[in-house]
Amino acid sequence: MGFCHFVVGGVMGAHSTYVPGGVGNPPNANIVIAVDHGAPANTVIAFSYLLIIVYALTLAPVCWIYAAEVWSLGTRATGMSLAALSNWVFNFALGMFTPPAFVNISWKLFIIFGVLCIAAAGWFYLLCPETCGKTLEEVELMFAPDGPHPWNTKKGDSRLTAEIEAVAARKKKGEAGEAVEIEMKPAGEVENV
Repeated sequence: MGFCHFVVGGVMGAHSTYVPGGVGNPPNANIVIAVDHGAPANTVIAFSYLLIIVYALTLAPVCWIYAAEVWSLGTRATGMSLAALSNWVFNFALGMFTPPAFVNISWKLFIIFGVLCIAAAGWFYLLCPETCGKTLEEVELMFAPDGPHPWNTKKGDSRLTAEIEAVAARKKKGEAGEAVEIEMKPAGEVENV
């Protein structure tokens, strides 16, 4: 996502014209730069769509899923309420901040968003452990003071998976053991079983 922001900001900075009254008919005072026609405009459009696609497939749903997984059972309702509240408040603030920022710093706003995306990627890597394939109890232990470092966690490796495999192995071994016992019994005893 950060790369898309950098491309859009760079192309807008290099291939645009400042229009103080606003672009369009009637003029939109929130849009004060016009991107040159042709390849620059197509690049801005393509990378804007790519940005939306990447966001829709990654961070948009993950923030809701992750917030639901990291709260313990006793605090999940309150935690999800706070997560929803903060999501709406920050989206509202972003909606209020973006138009004046675009008027005042124009294409540089995309560079700021790109830097924030890179910082967010670092934040996720350093502070958010991988919870995919883990039980809720295991996730709770991951956030304990003596839990693993987030950068050492990986997808899967659930205790539950290991226990299921152990039960299946014991069951298979037990079935094989019963078959051996039946074969070792005399023929008359096998018929009675």
